[in-house]
Amino acid sequence: MNYRTVITAIAAAAFSLAASAQNFTEWIDPAVNEINRAPMHADFFAYENDEVAAPEKSSNYMSINGVWKFKWVKDAHLRQTDFWKSEFDDSGWANMPVPGIWELNGFGDPLYVNIGYAWRGHYENNPPLPPIAENHVGHYRNTFTVPAEWKGKNIMIHFGSVTSNIYLWINGKFVGYSEDSKLAAEFDVTDFVKPGQDNLIAFQVYRWNDGSYAEDQDFWRLCGVARDSYLSKLPSINRLK
Repeated sequence: MNYRTVITAIAAAAFSLAASAQNFTEWIDPAVNEINRAPMHADFFAYENDEVAAPEKSSNYMSINGVWKFKWVKDAHLRQTDFWKSEFDDSGWANMPVPGIWELNGFGDPLYVNIGYAWRGHYENNPPLPPIAENHVGHYRNTFTVPAEWKGKNIMIHFGSVTSNIYLWINGKFVGYSEDSKLAAEFDVTDFVKPGQDNLIAFQVYRWNDGSYAEDQDFWRLCGVARDSYLSKLPSINRLK
């Protein structure tokens, strides 16, 4: 079975189980960089008044940092396709801190590359298709209670840095997709979360995607969530779609 046949089979299987997640080939499609991601912007936070000097002191801020349930697979074709469902049993999963780097928590090995791609010597370059073998995939699940007083407000979710991409579900529904490893990904989740109740947040991360071909640089190749993640409440005038 050749590489493109494998890719097609993966996409078809994923689509049958997660049709709401577009066609699930976003990670190998250079024409797709995001789905439903809020517009990129300079770093800022909407404080309720000028006396609040830090996000964690603001009633508009809710951290989702902490220990998440985590499942790691070695090759992309082994990834789980139904882990985002509310009834999924993650009791046998490991734990992963958020923020947290996979390779520093026992999953995979840190890799330093100066010149060339991270898979050099093991996989022939075939842009835009990244490797399937050794393309590690991480699955995350956690439950958070959104403040009841946020009901009727606009709510955003913020991931400060996820490498190399993120597929996001909340309460069993597909929210969106983002690439750009070192930039924040934000999504309007107003219609997905239930204030005053427990909410399941699940996301999936790939070690490499089509955009990895643009990362032939001198740095450590590490995966996971590298910066703070949180929910925020926004004034209605600032809703981002």
